[in-house]
This record gives sequence, C-alpha cells and structure tokens, in this order.
Amino acid sequence: MSIDHNLNGVTINGYQIVKQIGTGAYGLVYLAIDLSTGSRVAIKAVSKINSKKVSKPSELLSTKLVDLFSADPVLENLNTLNLKKLANCDIEKDIPPCPFLKEVCIHLRLHEHPNVISIHQILDFKYCIFIVMDYFDEGDLFVNIVDRQVYTNSISLIKTVFTQLVDVISYCHSRGVYHCDIKPENIMVAQHGALLTIGDFGLAVESEFINSNICIGSSYYMPPERLISVNHNLKSDVEYPASSGDLWSLTIILINLTCMRNPWMKASELDLTFKAYLEKPEILKEILPISEELYQILILCLIEDPFKRISLFELRDLVINCPKFTNEGPLSIPETPEEMIKYTQCLVPAYSTTSSIDSIKSVYFESPGESPSHSPVFSNMETLYKQRQLHNHNHQYQNEPSNVLAFLGGNHLVCQCDNNRMKDLKSNYSIMTNVSFNMNGTDFDQLQAGY
Repeated sequence: MSIDHNLNGVTINGYQIVKQIGTGAYGLVYLAIDLSTGSRVAIKAVSKINSKKVSKPSELLSTKLVDLFSADPVLENLNTLNLKKLANCDIEKDIPPCPFLKEVCIHLRLHEHPNVISIHQILDFKYCIFIVMDYFDEGDLFVNIVDRQVYTNSISLIKTVFTQLVDVISYCHSRGVYHCDIKPENIMVAQHGALLTIGDFGLAVESEFINSNICIGSSYYMPPERLISVNHNLKSDVEYPASSGDLWSLTIILINLTCMRNPWMKASELDLTFKAYLEKPEILKEILPISEELYQILILCLIEDPFKRISLFELRDLVINCPKFTNEGPLSIPETPEEMIKYTQCLVPAYSTTSSIDSIKSVYFESPGESPSHSPVFSNMETLYKQRQLHNHNHQYQNEPSNVLAFLGGNHLVCQCDNNRMKDLKSNYSIMTNVSFNMNGTDFDQLQAGY
C-alpha cells in the first residue's frame, strides 16, 4: 500500500489519520478521528531521535513512518503513558534520559486550566511518542487576526481574549513555568474567536531568571534581553526575569489584536524601527493607529530594561480600563459600564475548592465533550489578588519605579529621521508567521511555528 507524508487513512490505536496539518524540527502534527467517538483530535508525533547528526529529526521520522505504514496501515496495542506520573515527575532527575518528554511533563502540569490545550493520551512507539490533544477547527490566533479579521470590530472581544491570555500566563508563572514562546501561532481559537487556548511548551523554562546568553523565542515576540549580543544598553552578565519576557510577548500580541500588525521585526538595536522607538517612544503613535490611552499602556510594558516593566496584574487592570484602543473606527468606541463588568472575574484554578465546575463548562465549552480532562473552578478577583500579593513578595527585586519616565528620564535621544526612514517606519510590518528558536551558546535549533 502506498502512503504519502499525510498518512491519510492510517490507524494508530483507534485514531484514524486524516491529514498532516503541521510540522517542526522534532514533531509532526496530524488531524485524526477517534473511531470510538467520532470526535476530531490533533495528534503530535514527537521524534525520539536526538542526534546532532540529524538537522531536522522530524524529516527522518516522517520517512520512517511512511515506510512503516506502507507495509501495514494499522498500528495497534501501543503502550499508554501514565499522564499523572508524568505530570508529577522530577524533570531534573527523571527527564534527562528522555528529553523529548520534558515539554509533555511541563504541559501536563498546566493543562487543567481551561486556557491550556488539553492532552488526552500519550502513546509510546519506538520512533516517537504520539500526543493526542484537542483539535481546534477555527485555527490559531494568527489566522483569526490576519485572515479572518475576527477582532477588528470589538473592544469587548479583544479584552475578553487578552485577559484570558494574561490569566493563563499568570497561572503558568504561579506554577513556576515561564512559556518563553508566546506568539499567535501557539494560541488556538474556539467559540468564534471568544476562547483562546495556549500550547507548545517546548521552549518553556522553570527558572525564574534566564541567563543573558540564552536566546529563546520567536524574533517578533522576543524581548530585547534575549538578544543581548546586539542590545548594548543591557548587561551581558546578568540573569533577567523570565516573567518580564512573557509580559513583553503578550504586549506585542496586544498590538497584533488592536492594529493587525507588528511594531518591529525584532527588539534589536539593529532594527531601525525598534531603535527609533528607543530614541523616541512617541513614534509608536506615528506608526500604529493607537489611542493615547493604549500608547500609555504600551510604553509601560515595552521598556528595554526588564526589571522596570510593569507586572502582568497591572497590565490586566490597565487593559480592562482602557476606554479605547484606536482614535478611529470600531475600536475607538468606549464600552458601557455593563460591558466592563465581565472582566472583574478571571479564570485561574483555585487550590482550596472544587465547586462551580459546571459554570466553567457553560462559559467556555459548547458541550461536555469539549471540556478538558481536568476542569478547574471559576475563581474571582480575590484569588487573583492573592496571587498578586505572592507575586509581589517573590519579586522584591522589582523595586525600581515601573514608569517609563524613570527609565528614559528626560535625556533620551531625539530621533533624527529623514523622510525615507519615516516612510519605512510608517509602513510597519504586517503580522508574519514566526519561527521559534533556541540558541544557547552555539546550539541553534529551528522549531515549529505552531503547535
């Protein structure tokens, strides 16, 4: 039987492959049907090959799978890994022999949150592991911003989904996980754009601080401290807070949602737009169609020194209370007080109660079958406030004022732009699919933009 790279028609432990929908350096992603329920799932095949001689293990994995299924299109009786044990394992102690499981272990510790993609099953095979996850037929956030333009007409919808992102990243941080690769391609969309779910923890770290020589993330969304070799205002012998890097990425996504573009290609002094911004932050109002209120939020987050950025909690409050995002069009029309009430509650699992699970399902999922395997509870701002206190206690190093003026003072350079340069800056950058990478010293791994 002839099988192409899509593995169409192949069956793996009761899941029938429909087609390949994604690929990366180490993984292949397929759309499949659960033959027992008829529901659609995404299956990510993660290669066990970990050889420096292979530049892209996923290509070798694809070849091996095609050869295997050409002989027999049915693969059954694969061992199922224990998700609970994986979630509770000691990564430092147990994971080094199985580096391909590190991402899974971190993901499983978080997938009880309704805004984290649920993992339903992990199948073990000699060439790879097959991770069975939620499938989202509305695609990722990139598609919904750029192609479908879901968020162009509603301040309320933007605030709804952005507070979801802030809440889920705050939850990750409260569990000691820092994503380090937040971008639209790693965020899946459901309920006509109203529900966002994050995945791909392949670059996530559990260290509160990241060494300045570690460059991980995706260039459009990477903070300047991850590009230390070209940003001379930052010290190269300092460990920087990972949480501030995630906040930077979320702020760029806020610009994506409100302006449908990126402010620069990368936060590097070699990027003309970013360099101009450092010299004159007001340039944001010239190259982006943003309101003064949104501008004031952005400059509190997009500070080159990560120790001086505001917190996620402050960002959440500021966005909720921002009356308008633009000066013209639908995003310039302020919300009514009634519309703003919905943001007084946030979704974070409460650790001391198991009530109100049904309310979560009714808010976020159309049917019980779509809910994650571990449902959290619906907690109010009191829970968030407690996390805020914990955050402040654990981040006493942030004793500098968070106001951008404290960083720039009154001595920043006046931007000397000629007409051609200003034309280039105003043209800006539309949102483009961005490839993740991990560069630690001399190691450089190209990773999948997506799952």
